[in-house]
Amino acid sequence: MKKVRAVICIVFLAGIISVITVKAGLLDKILGTSMVTSSQLEQAINIDELSTAEFIYNGIAEKYKEDNEDEIECYVAYNSSVKVGIKMEDVKFKINKDKKKITPVLPALKINIATVDPDSISYIPKNPDIELKEVIKLCKEDAMREANDSKELYETAEENIKSVIEALLDPVVSSKGYSIIW
Repeated sequence: MKKVRAVICIVFLAGIISVITVKAGLLDKILGTSMVTSSQLEQAINIDELSTAEFIYNGIAEKYKEDNEDEIECYVAYNSSVKVGIKMEDVKFKINKDKKKITPVLPALKINIATVDPDSISYIPKNPDIELKEVIKLCKEDAMREANDSKELYETAEENIKSVIEALLDPVVSSKGYSIIW
């Protein structure tokens, strides 16, 4: 009976010690796995597309006549939303293992989604003979041009992406003594 208690106590203590060493990160140090790899970091931010800034635009697009590209057929007023972001799988990492510094390398920001609210569309002059599909395409192109010209949109998106990446990587990075630099 005393042997059974002794075995149970030893197993119980071994379990507690295992939990403590894993929680404290001691197992990583003992096994020499306190390094961070690019694949670990890429896995930590494994999100397909991430939109990090939204551009709400109330625009007026110009519809030109098909037979005369210099003459405006009508103006189209509309409301739209354009979202800018990146594909997270395109983020790469430079890792300095000696200094324990990680530098994320971001891909170029791009427009992920452009939508036009069809209920917001109005024409000047009223009721031109244009298909709705063509009008929505025209409005999307106009909104995307405006969004591409917005420096603030891309700056905001980049700041937000950096914050998201830091938040996603912090548990992996800080527990191993690394820091993120931009």
